[in-house]
Amino acid sequence: MTAEVKDIGVSVVVLTAAFTLLLYRYNKEAFGGSVGVIAIASFLIVLTAFLMHEMAHRFVARSFGGIAFFKMWLPGILLILVTSIFGIIFAAPGAVNIGGIFRKDQIGKTALAGPATNLGIGILLYAALFFVPLTSSTMIVYSVMYWMAGLNLWFALFNLIPIPPFDGQKIYKWDLHIYIVIVAVALVMNFLNGPFL
Repeated sequence: MTAEVKDIGVSVVVLTAAFTLLLYRYNKEAFGGSVGVIAIASFLIVLTAFLMHEMAHRFVARSFGGIAFFKMWLPGILLILVTSIFGIIFAAPGAVNIGGIFRKDQIGKTALAGPATNLGIGILLYAALFFVPLTSSTMIVYSVMYWMAGLNLWFALFNLIPIPPFDGQKIYKWDLHIYIVIVAVALVMNFLNGPFL
């Protein structure tokens, strides 16, 4: 097992535990009060909102011939554990370290891959919610999809902040028009989805 796989594993486990605690504290009724169901929902949230975001950066950077690997950030792991106790999550367990790409467009496209992935997942799940009737028998499925959609959309918007070290700063420097479009889409979708802003 490589160091990268271990770092990813620890990050996913810690974030899943933190989201499980958060959802159980604030919204357990929507998941039938089951810790197991909430843990599964939290795992799916972490896989889509966090891991797929980071792996999108990694994939695009490597497609340009760059060096890219995920590195866990221990202070971030500790902050996740501490802040989750107080009902909030500092979701920064680590990031993909990138080297070997220097062109502005390659840097910008690599940065764009993360929030664009979150937006794509969030929009698909948001649209799918219209086809899931909200009844007592579908409440758990609806809640899982709702939280996955909402946190992906919010994570996309959060990462588009145009200051370092956020993805938004690199996208802004690369292409202002693309930056404006993706921020506009993220804002609209977060507004439509509602409570995650």
